[in-house]
Amino acid sequence: MDRNPTSPWQERTTQQLVRYEAVFKLLDDIQQTESVEEIARRVSRHWKYFANVTCWRLVLPKDEGFQVIDSSRGEAQLASVVALDAWDAFHLSQQKPRLVRPAELSEPPYPPEHLAGKAITEIQVLPFVRLGQCIGLLSTAARHEPFNELDIKFIRLFGSHLTDRLSSIELRRQAMNALVDKATRDALTGLLNRGAIIERLDRQLAQAAACGEPLSVILADLDFFKAINDNHGHLAGDQVLREVSRRLQAQTLSGDSLGRYGGEEFLFILYPCSAEDAEQAAERLRRIVAENPIKIDAEPPRALGATISLGAASTRGHDRCRLEELIKRADDALYQSKAAGRNRVTVG
Repeated sequence: MDRNPTSPWQERTTQQLVRYEAVFKLLDDIQQTESVEEIARRVSRHWKYFANVTCWRLVLPKDEGFQVIDSSRGEAQLASVVALDAWDAFHLSQQKPRLVRPAELSEPPYPPEHLAGKAITEIQVLPFVRLGQCIGLLSTAARHEPFNELDIKFIRLFGSHLTDRLSSIELRRQAMNALVDKATRDALTGLLNRGAIIERLDRQLAQAAACGEPLSVILADLDFFKAINDNHGHLAGDQVLREVSRRLQAQTLSGDSLGRYGGEEFLFILYPCSAEDAEQAAERLRRIVAENPIKIDAEPPRALGATISLGAASTRGHDRCRLEELIKRADDALYQSKAAGRNRVTVG
């Protein structure tokens, strides 16, 4: 016979202490990593120890869209989306907590598939709002039994901390990207600046030599750019530079790089790319600039014709080519294009 029987109150207290211990341990765990994937994995495996949460979804603003974290059966999946589904869009617009019972699940907006299983008894939807802006939308589903008061308390507590943690990671990522862009991007055109494009070329030259693959560079220069500035003003010149940069960037294939090499000069890195392919690419770039006049915002509005001259140079196989030598060959080819009348391509 048990001489010290445990009272119901003691049992409840013990259960609550176990839950508190589990939630504080998980809160500590997610502070130890900056990886969103790792945080999602840990939460997926351990949330069940302090709340009746069988599956969940967390939506967070990210860049021009959203990051969606779905969790079911202890596994997490992450996705970046531009537009939200009807469930998330509705609750994000409402920005109000909502407890959804099974009878309501048959009416739109319908929950995500993994939140609508047969054994699901309730879905708790919680928006987390900071300074009037929703920084996270959490949907959690209970299985077999509805959420009790303690479940809801823990979901609110942990969900709020989780959202703040992931939001702070995203803010740091954005700040770091902004610093990197400021250090490596040209302020006027948004292209890689001279230092960044040269550094990239240096790395890819070494890679090309090691792999035995050809690498090509193209130098492009705006023809008569000084005359554009003199006749139409520097603001018009800036607009021409931006539009030419935009057109050239739009023609740059995945894996290739484009940077502003000088005032009106651009450097392309094409890898892997043979001399023949580089010549074709350069001709395509020449046409995309020459075929359509550039509209200038001015009074009165006007359109300016613009052309570029280009010089290309390539490496061969495992031959090691110095960066300065390759650029000089492309620059000499560019000079020949200028001397031959401009608006043309020369391969060096």
